[in-house]
Amino acid sequence: MSVVVIIHFPVSDVAKAVAGLHEKASFLEEISESTKGAGMHRHQFVSGDGELVVIDEWETAEQFQSFFDGNPKVAEVMSSVGMTGEPVISVFEALNAPGTVS
Repeated sequence: MSVVVIIHFPVSDVAKAVAGLHEKASFLEEISESTKGAGMHRHQFVSGDGELVVIDEWETAEQFQSFFDGNPKVAEVMSSVGMTGEPVISVFEALNAPGTVS
C-alpha cells in the first residue's frame, strides 16, 4: 500500500502564498514531472487559515523523505510562498478499507 503525506506550511498571507505558487507555475510543473519516476502518485495544494497544505500520495515514506530532503527546489518553493515557520509533516499508511473511493 502507498502512503499519504500531508504537509502544513504556515504562511503570513494565504493570498500572497497562492500568488507565489502561480508565479512559479512552470517551476512547480517541472518538480512534479521529476517526481513521477521517484514514487509520487498524486500531489495537490489546498489552503486553510494561515497555511498552505500539500496532500501527496507516494509509494513509500522513504521515497517521499528522499525527495523532500534531497531536492533544493523544495526549499525554493517554500521560500516563494512566504513561510513563517517550519512545515509540519504527517505520513499515513493508505488502507484498502471498505467504502474507499479512489
